[in-house]
Amino acid sequence: MITLKSQKDIEKLRKANKIVAEILQIIKEETKPGMTGIDLDEIAKREAEKRNVKPAFLGLYGFPAALCVSINEEIVHGVPKKKPLKEGDIVSIDFGVVYDGWYGDAAISYVVGNKISDRKKRLLEGVEKSLMAGIEKCYPGNTIKDIAAAIEGTLKEYRLAPICDYGGHGIGQKPHEDPHVSNCVANAENVLLRPGMVLAIEPMATLGKRPNYYRKLKDGWTVVSKEKALAAHFEHSVAITENGPEILSKLD
Repeated sequence: MITLKSQKDIEKLRKANKIVAEILQIIKEETKPGMTGIDLDEIAKREAEKRNVKPAFLGLYGFPAALCVSINEEIVHGVPKKKPLKEGDIVSIDFGVVYDGWYGDAAISYVVGNKISDRKKRLLEGVEKSLMAGIEKCYPGNTIKDIAAAIEGTLKEYRLAPICDYGGHGIGQKPHEDPHVSNCVANAENVLLRPGMVLAIEPMATLGKRPNYYRKLKDGWTVVSKEKALAAHFEHSVAITENGPEILSKLD
């Protein structure tokens, strides 16, 4: 069931998501070669505690950490590990908090250090541009299929392989609500967008040749490219208003 949010509800969601955006930026700025995924997870916990908010993912469905940390060919839901990060590694971090009963959720991808190849630039730029293309379709009267078409079309323009089985979702007083927000048209719901809907939109893709080509590691969480292709993941939580989209999870 899709729940429509009031202006008061959206204000709570805006505060939750702004905290998420702040913490993601701090983690990115503090990431250095030699650090581990566990180090990044500790930063997330520290910053959440400073702001008196609860990390949303810690224990959610049994997830063992506060932060999803996916490295290189890891696509999404990466469990933080002890392996040191190297210059040039791609890091995708997905984080959420609970603020006054409302959830914030966002994700970013970036390269460790200053060395970045043209292929990695294409990957990061393409996935982030696909997110923004999807958000641009978040007007009342459009559908979830319109969002998926914009995301998938942009990923293909950048010669990236989309991951179709994973995607976004409604968000509010639960971390995952209806509707599912697919990144591919073929499995996208034809749900009409209405003012008051709040969606977490999250495209993910690889530099591989085959779309939707992944497997799950033995930890039961970390999703990796079967081709060992580099992956990236970006996410914003977005409110649908009468005047179009409002990105809740961005810094001022």
